[in-house]
Amino acid sequence: MGISDAQRIPDFHHVRVTEKHSAALILNATTSYLQRCVPQYRMHLPSRIKALEASVVNKIAAGEIIISPVNALKEMMENSIDAGATNVDILVKDGGIKMLQISDNGCGIMKDDLPILCERFTTSKLKSFEDLSRIQTYGFRGEALASISHIARLHVVTKTKENQCAWKAVYENGVMVGEPKPTAGKDGTTILVQDLFYNVPSRLRALRSPSEEFAKIVDVVGKYAIHSDGVGFSCKKFGETQYALNVRGTSSKSDKIRAVFGAPVVANLVEVDISADPEHGLTSSSGQITTPDFNNKKSIPAVFFINNRLVSCDPLRRALSQVYSNFLPKGNKPFIYMSLHITPENVDVNVHPTKREVRFLYEEELIERIGNLLHERLSQLDTSRTFKPGSLTPGKHSSTVSSAFRQSATPASTQPKAKRAENMLVRTDGSQAKITNYVRASQSSTSSSFSTSLRKKSHAAASDELGSIGEDSQDTATSMTTSTQEPNHTKSRAILTLLNNEYEVVQRERTEVNLTSIKTLKQEVDEDMHKELTSVFADMTYVGVVDATRRLASIQHGLKLFLVDYGSLCNELFYQIGLTDFANFGKIYIQDEVENREGLAIYQLLSKIDNASQSNILEITQQLWDMREMLENYYSIEICGDETDLTNVRIKSVPLLLKDYVPPLSKLPFFLYRMGTKVDWSSEKECLEGILRQLALFYIPEIIEHVDINDDTIDGDVRAYYISKAEHIGTVLEQVVFPTIKRRLLASTRLLKDIVEVANLPGLYKVFERC
Repeated sequence: MGISDAQRIPDFHHVRVTEKHSAALILNATTSYLQRCVPQYRMHLPSRIKALEASVVNKIAAGEIIISPVNALKEMMENSIDAGATNVDILVKDGGIKMLQISDNGCGIMKDDLPILCERFTTSKLKSFEDLSRIQTYGFRGEALASISHIARLHVVTKTKENQCAWKAVYENGVMVGEPKPTAGKDGTTILVQDLFYNVPSRLRALRSPSEEFAKIVDVVGKYAIHSDGVGFSCKKFGETQYALNVRGTSSKSDKIRAVFGAPVVANLVEVDISADPEHGLTSSSGQITTPDFNNKKSIPAVFFINNRLVSCDPLRRALSQVYSNFLPKGNKPFIYMSLHITPENVDVNVHPTKREVRFLYEEELIERIGNLLHERLSQLDTSRTFKPGSLTPGKHSSTVSSAFRQSATPASTQPKAKRAENMLVRTDGSQAKITNYVRASQSSTSSSFSTSLRKKSHAAASDELGSIGEDSQDTATSMTTSTQEPNHTKSRAILTLLNNEYEVVQRERTEVNLTSIKTLKQEVDEDMHKELTSVFADMTYVGVVDATRRLASIQHGLKLFLVDYGSLCNELFYQIGLTDFANFGKIYIQDEVENREGLAIYQLLSKIDNASQSNILEITQQLWDMREMLENYYSIEICGDETDLTNVRIKSVPLLLKDYVPPLSKLPFFLYRMGTKVDWSSEKECLEGILRQLALFYIPEIIEHVDINDDTIDGDVRAYYISKAEHIGTVLEQVVFPTIKRRLLASTRLLKDIVEVANLPGLYKVFERC
């Protein structure tokens, strides 16, 4: 392709270089002309070197350090351990992408350090480059929080022991937004990371599903929980009450491994002692490995800590896997946990952005020594081997091909059939729901008509119905009204109790409870748990109510039929729910439809208690009034009125412990009376436990009096009333209470007396020879 006349390079030979036109001017003019008119010339010019903007540099650095939510958590978790924390609590939402919160009880951060907390290369653990050769902490570069603040929204709440209050700071792009604000908080630091990678969409798209990211988080937390002596870790999903992982700092190493990797690993676990090797810088080491008897087909990544740092040491992993291949059957995988302490001067910790790799001197010599010691230890354990017995198939030989050929050539009618043991056949599955759980009663005009009739009741009628309440009273109140019905209206009132329960969802942030008393009570529940009985309830099948008067129900587990006291089960269940959801209950509001106002007068309720004197009633009312703020904040028990007139103090709400279940409000007077007389208000732990115990008693289903439905002397409305109550309690137990028992109850040893085996399938076959 030629150049047109208009684009030809001008001839500068006739130009005379004078003072006005220097050679440099002519050269510049020529270059400018070529760049403007000849594209081929522009393509060969080198690009100018420019310094990247600080925001681009920070995002690139953050992308190298924080690859996924688990990397952010690992950095913050190591900071907590460096701060001397003994408890680290982790809360995760959507795999850590939407929210990742870590709270510890460490030394905290000084207020004066908050402005530079998220600046790059600011740290309290390193002062000079030479310090890297003797570093003993997890962190040292001062890049983690800075990197997180550039790709997420970061909030920090911290308090030192010397400060009177905690300080809250918000960070964006490495800079603190505004000034630190005083706030309530405990000693230690809470870091909240929200919307991770919100400004890096490519990285956000590259992440795996939230469940997979959460599994990575639980895996890393579990490894640190195993290794960190004296540090407890807990991890759960946002909005869930059950922990995905909860490991106490005081537990032994084997108990921690059991909590993280399961009981089969611990059952085959042995300890490995590796003596020091000063010549090659190995100061101490310890490890836990599984024996050759460990039957496991699923690969478990080896857990290596070098100088207390979780690392991926591929040369060591390959060497130990090679040793195990000589002892394990083909396809079996071992569990390996090993902690090495090497002279810090021999270890280079600054070889990987995420610190997942380290390099150390005499690597080959140390790995060879550890491999030889592992081989020697496994040889000692390989003197005997345990094999699981397997069933023998008739006619099956070693050759798979020939066996398959013979089976295909044999007619189906002549092949032997395995005999089914009828007396050992379980025909129920505890994990499957009944079809009746999906059937709901029609909420038609029946409910509205009965509601209207109740609202029209006069004050005089209501007064007659609130007669004297004794200790064994069987009266029932509706969930939202104060009036109780006479037998001729009981049927309609029972239906109202079933159908007229409406819920209003109020969005609020869950309150984190850090009271030592509550943690102690939870620990007592864990320690008193009976594992076998808990397994029975977790895998049971609900059969039905046997006797509502004695509160007995039947359940099936495996081949056995049990009779249980569901009153005792509910007592323990609601106590544990109260502990788990402490300070986070819903509310059941009580409306006095007779006087058309909120709440019931406590004085009026207590007056129905036999043997309750006026002075005692006033004393209980005064006590409840004095503790009203604590009762509302912790238990959602709202008390209103005027202190000058104790007879007008009213209880406005009671806690909602379980959705679709309303406690029998006829027991409300006894609940208030026992709170005033049975609770020790002077001691925090006894007070909190006492109220929870009374609340659990209040929530136990009421006793239903047995009525002979064939007795013609009983009024028809009375008979219908008790039939309706029995049907209601059966529905509630089947669809609400017992499913919750399966999911949440940790059976205590006290419940052993409340469950009795009444039959088993093999025994029934001995008697009836069929079933």
